[in-house]
Amino acid sequence: MKIVSDETRSDFVLRLFDAYYNRVFAFTRRCAPNDVAEDITQEVFIRLLQHPRLEELELSVSYLIKVAHNLLRRRYARGSRLRELLETAVKDELVQKHGRPEQPSRDIQPPGMENINLQEALTELSNEEREALKLIVQDGCSYQQAATALGVTVTTINNWKHRGLSKLRKIATTGAPDTTMAMSATA
Repeated sequence: MKIVSDETRSDFVLRLFDAYYNRVFAFTRRCAPNDVAEDITQEVFIRLLQHPRLEELELSVSYLIKVAHNLLRRRYARGSRLRELLETAVKDELVQKHGRPEQPSRDIQPPGMENINLQEALTELSNEEREALKLIVQDGCSYQQAATALGVTVTTINNWKHRGLSKLRKIATTGAPDTTMAMSATA
C-alpha cells in the first residue's frame, strides 16, 4: 500500500490500521499476552505515523509484522536487562543487610561432577544449544519467550535445550564430550 497524493499521513496510517490491524495483532498475540500484544500492535501504527519517510514507503502486512517482531524483541531484551538489574540490586541489598552468605561446600556436588568445569563443558555445545539453555534454564524464560527472542519455533528451542542437556549429561558422566552426537548434528 502506498500513500495517495491527496491523502494525509494520518489518513494513510488509519487506512493501514483498518486493513492490517487484525493480522498484526494475530501475530503479536502468538508471541505475547493479549495486553502486551495489543500495546505492541498499536505501537506499530504509532511508529508508522512518526516515520520520517512514510510517503516514500510501499507498505505491506509483512513490513508491519516485521516492525511488530522487532518491537517484541526489544521489549523482551529490556525485560531481561531489568530482571538482571533487579536481581543484582536485591543481592546487593541482602549482602548489605546480612553480609556475604557462606560459600556452599564443594561436597554438595552430584557424584561424578568433581572434575567438571561448567564453562569448558558449555564450549562443547553449539551456539544455539548454549543460547536455548541460557534463556530457559538460567534466565527462566518460557519456551515461547525464548523462541521469540531467537526467532525460531518453540519446537526448535525445545530440541536445542534437550540436545544441550544431553551433551552436558554425557560430559558429566564420562568427562568427555559425546563426539557421535556432534558428528550427527553436523551431518
